[in-house]
Amino acid sequence: MKRAVFSLVILIGSFSSFGFAKTFDNNEKTVSQSNIILIITDDQGYGDLGIHNQLIKTPVLDKLAKQSVQLTNFHVDPTCSPTRAALMTGKYSINAGVWHTVMGRHMLASKHVTVAEVLKDAGYKTAMIGKWHLGDNYPFRPQDQGFDHVLMHGGGGVGQSPDHWGNTQFDDSYYLNGRAKAYEGYATDIWFDEAISYVNRFEGKSDPFFLYISTNAPHVPYRAPKSYVDQYLEVGLPRDMAMFYAMITNIDFNIGRLIARTEAAGILDNTIFIFMTDNGSSLAMQSDGEPLSMLSDELLARLNVTSSSLNLSMRGGKNSVYEGGHRVPFFIKFPNKARVTPRTIGSLTAHIDVMPTLLQLANLEYSPSDFDGISLADTLLAEEEIPDRTLVVTNQRVLNPTSKMPFAVMQNDWRYVKSSQKGDFELFNVSNDPGQTLDVKGEYPEIADNLAETYKRWWESVSYAGFETTRIILGSDQENPSRITGHDWHAKTTSNSPWWPGFEYKKDRWSSGWIGKEDAYVAAPWQVFFSDDGRYTFDLYLHDKLAKKSVRKEFAHLKLNDRILTKRISVGDTHASFETDAIQGTSQIMAWFDDGDDQAIPAFFLYVEKLD
Repeated sequence: MKRAVFSLVILIGSFSSFGFAKTFDNNEKTVSQSNIILIITDDQGYGDLGIHNQLIKTPVLDKLAKQSVQLTNFHVDPTCSPTRAALMTGKYSINAGVWHTVMGRHMLASKHVTVAEVLKDAGYKTAMIGKWHLGDNYPFRPQDQGFDHVLMHGGGGVGQSPDHWGNTQFDDSYYLNGRAKAYEGYATDIWFDEAISYVNRFEGKSDPFFLYISTNAPHVPYRAPKSYVDQYLEVGLPRDMAMFYAMITNIDFNIGRLIARTEAAGILDNTIFIFMTDNGSSLAMQSDGEPLSMLSDELLARLNVTSSSLNLSMRGGKNSVYEGGHRVPFFIKFPNKARVTPRTIGSLTAHIDVMPTLLQLANLEYSPSDFDGISLADTLLAEEEIPDRTLVVTNQRVLNPTSKMPFAVMQNDWRYVKSSQKGDFELFNVSNDPGQTLDVKGEYPEIADNLAETYKRWWESVSYAGFETTRIILGSDQENPSRITGHDWHAKTTSNSPWWPGFEYKKDRWSSGWIGKEDAYVAAPWQVFFSDDGRYTFDLYLHDKLAKKSVRKEFAHLKLNDRILTKRISVGDTHASFETDAIQGTSQIMAWFDDGDDQAIPAFFLYVEKLD
């Protein structure tokens, strides 16, 4: 297992530490060495389930909720990569070196030990399927971070720049153990086909496995098979809502397929089954937390919608530090042999608790000081109370983190919030104000001051050592050649990050992206590490290699640190190639095209290979 360099953890507020794992033997409730299936969906909020929303159809998840222990006050980060980093490491995402979804700030450094690595070392077989979003190159890929078997798309969504060129969620190519493979069908169906195939390997076997299924849906682009969409359009829902709900209903159907196959294989009763989501609803983000506002009174009456909210009255959605941005569903269903009573737990819990919980459930020894989270195993199995605690959420969508970005401090029912970089500080009590509409800072100044001080000390704890730059390793035996994209530029602003090319699919609104707007972007550096001294080739592409698009500029430029190489491009060329020496160690690369003037366009894709 990798040796971790763990961050300093400062216990704040009324955090409590805990001891080593309690063993649950065969005479008690037991889950030791059970299989673990963890499903995380993308951009599905707390209200995007049938148990909370009259409009959406999720019968499988509704049934699963009733069979599970539900953590009803469970929190994550407001965006994708940070949540995944915290989930994989048990650390606050910023302690794990991940605080953005692009710009090279989403790559989980190999020094952090993941839950997959620990379970693998303990004898578990490990598989990751779907969305990784913690780095697309060595040493950040899931196969570098403890997963034996991997089927994934690139980037943070199907069709993003690091993904296979041209993917639209239908009949795409995905990366099976590092190699592109063509598939027929819809992305979510493909993920679950692979998951079912993986489960089939364990029929009649006692080897435990950890299966991590991370769907791209319902992240944009909102696309789903027609039959799923039509059922929502036919009742009059607006297109975005219909597409979004259709994606979730398709996930629900596929989870049903997986559960049925796990049961048929005879291993369901030796499997811990977890469902959660990665941040607040992207649909709720469009309406400050309330999708109900997208519907007319006439339609609501016709559909007999009696609920006053489709998001439990929470404010905000994805990207927000208000409750709707980071409070998400979490269900954990135990094997029948564990004799765990399905119930709800309303204490503060979070993604940082998942890894220590799973390790304790697997009866693996670990040091609690390695984590920012706590194990919930004693609560889940033995119904012990969760200690009072303080949790912090921050949204750092910048190149370099700062304490001035949005955050929320959570303690019991109190929420101390700074909702924007330039916004004021607010205090809410969500027990009687779930919509966070009434700022009571003036009425409870001592509580506000205490939580402000808590945030100050928390920030000092996560920033005391500075923020490390993670670097793609080039020329290694594990990945050579390497394909790197503008998605991972260290751009100055998120708006200069070309994450979405925009491949045409039925001319929907997601068919438009940076393709055709290349001159609106400014080349920015890739931060890399050359594995060895030697001769390297650098192939610069405007679009990816598979696009076969001519550059239509006269010159290509490659900058390695302070050295600039230039060459002329022939008419019709799709790329420019350079061959030069590089020195082992850290380096910065930039690449662009121009006509010998100031009208430059970036090379959005770069292939780097170390020569023998």
